[in-house]
Amino acid sequence: MAETTHSYLDWQISTLLLAHDAASPLSRDDVERLTTREKSVHLEIHELALATIPQSYRDNPESDFPAEIVVLLTRATLARAAQIIGILPT
Repeated sequence: MAETTHSYLDWQISTLLLAHDAASPLSRDDVERLTTREKSVHLEIHELALATIPQSYRDNPESDFPAEIVVLLTRATLARAAQIIGILPT
């Protein structure tokens, strides 16, 4: 499960980074701002997870998430990406 979780987290990070890049492109050479953006996205995903994952699962990190929670996380990630690029209000 850890590998699947890691892949899902990678997808979330990529999705939000791409949304930020679409909304506010950064130069490839601007390492400092790119690093800051990536750290910000990691924090966004952490906050999104805290807001989405029920407390009972947060209290037991060893348990696998049922499909319903993965769907909620996916919807929340895509909604956040839509907010970033201006499709949905923030």
